[in-house]
Amino acid sequence: MNVYDIASNLAKEMRGTREFQVLKEAKARLEAEPDTKNLVSRFMQLGQEVEILKYQKKDVPAEKQEEFDRMMRTLSLNPLAVEYLNAFQRFQLMFQDISKTITDVVKEVTD
Repeated sequence: MNVYDIASNLAKEMRGTREFQVLKEAKARLEAEPDTKNLVSRFMQLGQEVEILKYQKKDVPAEKQEEFDRMMRTLSLNPLAVEYLNAFQRFQLMFQDISKTITDVVKEVTD
């Protein structure tokens, strides 16, 4: 079996995980609520912007941080948003663990 076949099998196995299934179901429920979906999308985009600024060791503008915090409080009161964001986080953790395993192989020949 070559690495491409293994990667294809990994993708298939990932689709079979509980994390993927729960996220897929939460996404389907979120799709049925466009207003909540838009809020979640904006929240995730804003969170990414904040993280990039922090990663670049730049100050996060107060307005951006306040908007992020306000959205987090608002979404925390919405069970559908909480369900989706929790499922997304669990899937993301699994994906990061897999990525780290692969990245470690790359580091063997690049460091």
